[in-house]
This record gives sequence, structure tokens and C-alpha cells, in this order.
Amino acid sequence: MDNVCHSLAGAAIAQAGFARRLPRATLLGIIAANIPDVDAVTYLGADNAFAVSFRRGWTHGLPALIVWAIALSLAFAWWARRRPISPAGLAGADTAIGSDGGAAPRSWRAYLPLAAIAVVSHPSLDWLNNYGVRLLMPFSNEWFYGDTLFIVDPTLIGLFALGWFASSRLLRAGSPRAELAARAALTLALVYIAAMKFMSESSRAEVERRDGVRFSRPDLMVAPEPLSFTRRLVMQRTPDGITERRAVWNGTHAVLERASAAEPTGVTPALTAAIRATRDGERFLRWSRFPYFVRGAGADSNTVFVGDARYSSGATESWAGIRVPLK
Repeated sequence: MDNVCHSLAGAAIAQAGFARRLPRATLLGIIAANIPDVDAVTYLGADNAFAVSFRRGWTHGLPALIVWAIALSLAFAWWARRRPISPAGLAGADTAIGSDGGAAPRSWRAYLPLAAIAVVSHPSLDWLNNYGVRLLMPFSNEWFYGDTLFIVDPTLIGLFALGWFASSRLLRAGSPRAELAARAALTLALVYIAAMKFMSESSRAEVERRDGVRFSRPDLMVAPEPLSFTRRLVMQRTPDGITERRAVWNGTHAVLERASAAEPTGVTPALTAAIRATRDGERFLRWSRFPYFVRGAGADSNTVFVGDARYSSGATESWAGIRVPLK
């Protein structure tokens, strides 16, 4: 998901039960909920092929999540000891006073539950969209696709924002039940995600029933369209190419449009092997879910454009499409 959503999720998690007893809990929640995205710096200096092959991999995998949670817990415990909250700030949220009136916790273990939950929220939310995430890196390069939410989801952002804002205001006002607003928002977010997942999976099942084919997860994408609860883009890989159609949820089941004519992918075993033999081609195909190839013409006749149909069309180079010189 986008980083606004991640940040608000971390803030809501902090306000759901940690801000009353941990100093700077909201800040910890926000940082922890975003830290796996440090791999985005690859877009600043690396080529697109390397950037997409590295994104949502090492920094999102299980070992990295453990490292992030422990490192942030140690850092915030050290900060609490070195820079305790001033007495003037003790009456507000995220103070240095615990709910029992004692001093701020000095052990990093006190910060670990919040850090761990917020860190894990990041790949969990990333899994929900059609970009995917490699949860098992570095042990496996397999991508996992939830196909549940569009990458920017205003409903989810609104729920997290409301929960964080209401609970933080109530906590500052001294309410003994300040956490309830954040907990209610997180619960509603989970219900919303479950409903969207149910519609996507039901639409997927309808596609397989109509076509009489069981598709692997990467070969069939049923992903919500922007700003829509009921419409989904259905993209599937067939022997003839890539087809697209729409699925519309009518309240009880998915209604499918007629599939478009298959767009040829230009994929052949020999050409795929030749592209994988290049450094950039191998990196791009490691990421791509719906790759297609367009042979160059004229001065570019010894090159092949490689794109991903989820985000690219034609042969214009972008972060989702590169030109590969063949050996």
C-alpha cells in the first residue's frame, strides 16, 4: 500500500493500547510500519531492472522483519533513557509515564510488541494489492499476491486516520477508554479487508468456473479498480496471450464481461531464454507477473522491449518496461 496508509496504520496500532504506557509510541508505530520500504532508495540511483527486482524482497522478508523489530525496540529504549519526556509533556499521549504511574520502561522488550506488530503490518498490507510481496526472502524469490485492494485505498486510509486521531485526542483529554476508537477502527479495517477479499476470491472462482480452467495465482489476477468497491480488473495468461475483462459484484455474485481478444505476448522459449541470459532481462523477469515482449525495429532490431501488462502497454520505457539488448 502507499506510505500514507502504512503511516496511519502504524499510528492507529500505537493508539490501540501502547501510547498510554510507552513514550513516543506513535512515532515508533509510524517508523516501524514504513521501515521495510527503505528498499525504495534503489529507484534513486539504480536502473529500473534492478529496482523492481529488489523491491519488496530482502527488506520485506521474514528475517528482515525480525531485525527491524528488534533494532527499533533497542533504539527507542535507548532514546527513552537518554532523552526522557519532559514533565510538561507527561499529561499527553505518548508520555514517559506508564498507566500505573511508574517511570517509562527502560527495557527494549517493552517496545518490542508495538515494533513487531507495526513492522508486520507493512508486508501484510503490501500483500493485499496486485504488486505482491516476497515474504520468504531470502529463502525463496516467490511472489505472493493478495489481489484484494488497490494500492491506494481511501477507505482504509480514512479508517486508520479516524482511529488514530480520535484516540490520540481522547488520550490527551485523559479518557480512560481512549484506546477504543483506534481498536474499533482497526477492527472495521479488518472487516472491510475481509469483505474485499471475499469479493475478489468469489470473482476469481467465477472466472475459473466459466472458463473451466484452474489458474495458478500469478496467472490470474482479479484486482479492484481505483475508487471502486465492486469493479475488478481480471487479467489472465492464456496460451494465446493475455486477456482482460471486468468483473462487477452485484451483491450476491460476480458478473463477468466478455473477455477481450488475447494480446500476444511475443513470448517464446528461445526468446525468453535469450532475455534471461542478460542481466537486466533476468532481473526484470524475476519481478514481472504478466511479461510481454516487443522486438525492436530498425536501429533497435537487436533489442527487445520487456514490459509487464499490469502497469505497461506498448513499447515505451518506464519503471515497468525496459529495453534489453540481446547478445
